[in-house]
Amino acid sequence: MIAEIVCIGTELLLGQIVDTNSTFLAEKLAAAGIDLYHKTIVGDNLKRIEEVLKLALSRADVVIASGGLGPTEDDLTREAILNITASPLEPDIESLEHIRKIFSLRNIPMPKNNEIQAMFPKGSKILPNPQGTAPGFIKEFNKKFIIALPGVPREFKEMVEKEVIPFLCSRLESPAIIKSMVLKTIGVSESKLSEILKDIFFSSSNPTLAYLAREGGIELRITAKGKNVEEASSLISKMEQQVRERIEKLIFGTDDETLEGVIGKMLRGKGLKLAVAESCTGGLIASKITDVPGSSEYFLMGAVTYSNKAKADILHVPGEMIIKHGAVSKEVAETMAKGIREVAGADIGIGVTGISGPSGGTQEKPVGLVYIALSAKDKLYCRDYCFRGTRGRNKSFSAQMALEILRRYLLGLLE
Repeated sequence: MIAEIVCIGTELLLGQIVDTNSTFLAEKLAAAGIDLYHKTIVGDNLKRIEEVLKLALSRADVVIASGGLGPTEDDLTREAILNITASPLEPDIESLEHIRKIFSLRNIPMPKNNEIQAMFPKGSKILPNPQGTAPGFIKEFNKKFIIALPGVPREFKEMVEKEVIPFLCSRLESPAIIKSMVLKTIGVSESKLSEILKDIFFSSSNPTLAYLAREGGIELRITAKGKNVEEASSLISKMEQQVRERIEKLIFGTDDETLEGVIGKMLRGKGLKLAVAESCTGGLIASKITDVPGSSEYFLMGAVTYSNKAKADILHVPGEMIIKHGAVSKEVAETMAKGIREVAGADIGIGVTGISGPSGGTQEKPVGLVYIALSAKDKLYCRDYCFRGTRGRNKSFSAQMALEILRRYLLGLLE
């Protein structure tokens, strides 16, 4: 079965409201083994809504429309479906009573125009909306189905789970499920991953491998279709093993795992304590670390030593060192890492200093230059990077790579 999503509303088209309905629905369709190839957003224009719905019906077995079921002049989904199917409207008394009850509970008289929300194309299956005044409906047309749902996310999601997915699953000829897993990488480009995994990418149609560029790195999504969860999981596991054999050291986690969460588990497991000293990242590393519940077990201290005086007073960075090498230097980063480790009594110290921009750079030390150091009893390590983003992105990249250096140290991978 092939489904298509049509999201209706000028506010969506203009970007005034973020479309979360289609993301939610896509996940539910995939879990049910229903293919989804297209999603369209269209504004509140009757002609264009009809065009989009007709196109969707030409290439899908079921079209699911979100939005446009309200009582106002710009709610046109119902009218568009009537025109396409050449169906007359008929009232549903139960839906009308439900709408009246909602207004009564709010102690508000029901406007006359809300009655349209209890009118449906003849022969439709009515989909109750417990939370709102816009019931949905399913209209069969030329052996295909048009499903109309309200656009309010909380109403939409409940109706998808309770009405739409069970309806569609009951009509699947050969039930199947689609399952995905994500491998999260860091410190490697999409082009490099493509080069390493090229043969795996092209050699399989089930499961499939896809590259997703994210702020923190490249994600690899493995998707399989099977008769049941076990079959799909087995297919995914085989491809995962192939991928890991080639890039195991670049993978930091799977699915919903975060880099800071993975590091937290490692620190807790090893019984190690951490402290960080930040300059250009302004506390972002400490913020990420403390986003993890239970981080107090391994995180002792974070210090934002933004000025040279703070670096000297708190971390004991010699003034002469700053004069000689500059605040943004390997020497200062290493001393910051050692200083915070000693001050906090930690096992590991991280020091970060750099130029986030947009000003402050020189030819010798350009905007985006950052030094990240790690200090431990058995290791003193420092690496420089030069990021080319905005101030915010440079800070984010710096924090992410500081965590990656820490991860590699904990795995014994730092050279």
